[in-house]
This record gives sequence, structure tokens and C-alpha cells, in this order.
Amino acid sequence: KKMLKLEKCGYIIAMLISFLAFDLTHSSEETPLNINDYLNDILSFQASFQQTIFSPENDVIDYSEGSFLIKKPGRVTWNFTVPNIKKIIVYDQKITTYDADLNQVVIVPFSDRYQSSLANILLKNNSLMSYYRISSETVNGNVYSVVLVEKGSNNLFSRMKITFVEKLLTKIKLWDTSGQSIGISFNDIILNATISDASLEFSIPEGADVFDQT
Repeated sequence: KKMLKLEKCGYIIAMLISFLAFDLTHSSEETPLNINDYLNDILSFQASFQQTIFSPENDVIDYSEGSFLIKKPGRVTWNFTVPNIKKIIVYDQKITTYDADLNQVVIVPFSDRYQSSLANILLKNNSLMSYYRISSETVNGNVYSVVLVEKGSNNLFSRMKITFVEKLLTKIKLWDTSGQSIGISFNDIILNATISDASLEFSIPEGADVFDQT
């Protein structure tokens, strides 16, 4: 029963990891932002977030919020504060999920299934176009949106929409093959601040149940 309560976290992890491996080389004269250059220039990214999971009928399944941090070359942390405290950490080829309510830590390997995920796209920026292609781009004043669709059928997500406002990444929406989707909004964004590795260390809480599947 404890493990079932982590299924939503697993879905979030899949989304997160898919964003860290993209290399978007497409650009046009009308496009005010080269996504490839933008992602490559990100050394660190900090923001608060609001995340909503929708059913295929667009009903809200789950809502959460917290803070998000990326530090290249290989660290990602999601700190959930609402509706309860959870932490997801990607580091050293492992994904660690901590659920405070369950006092439980689950550690899984960063396997091949996550290579097309959101987190991998953000971290590595090296072959996004191997998994997705640009379907459309929209420019409206200082708002730029790009829609990407999968090339094959084995990706974690079939479609994603990324929105930038004033050249800051502000929204991401991802759809899986069932039609379920995740929408994430970022606020209070800080780019390329110096972040010490020590501040990102996670210590397993005393007494927590640990399921290490690596």
C-alpha cells in the first residue's frame, strides 16, 4: 500500500527527466528565441512551481506546489510542500524519492526509459530532436510557445508544449499516450546562480524505510 502512494511521484519523475536531454536546433527568422541556445546556456535554474495533473477529459486529478532546482551537469531536485512534503532527487544516475508522510525513501536507477524525459532534456541538451520534432511555434508579443510531438512511440510523452515569457521558461505541459497531462508553471525564476553541492545533499531521515532498487 505504501508503494501505491508513490505512483504519482513516479509520473512526476518521468515528466521531470524527459526535459533534461533535448537539443533543439530548430530556429526561424520569426522566432525570438533559439531553444537550443537557451537550454545550453542554463547552468542552474531555480523556481517555485505549481503542478496540475489532468485526466484525458481535462479533469484535475492532482495539484501540488513547491520548489524546483537544476544544477548542471547532473543534479535535479523537486521539493513538494503542498499538499504534503515530498522530495525527488536526480543525481549520480539514481532517482531518489522521499515521502515525509510515509517516512519512506525509494531509490531507483536512472534507466534507459528516462532518456526521453523532461529532466534528461534539461540536464544534457543532447539530442532532443532524436525523440521529438517541432510541430508549431507561436509568438505573441513577449510570449513564445513551441509544441513538440514524439517521433516514435516509445517516449514517456507523446506531446509537450513549452512556453517562455520574456525569454524565461514559465510553463510546460506534457501529454502521455492515454491523454493524461501535466501542467507546470514556474515563478520566482533565478537563472545561473552559484549553488553549492553541499546545499543539495540529501540525508535519509532517521527511521525512514528505504527501498533501494539500484
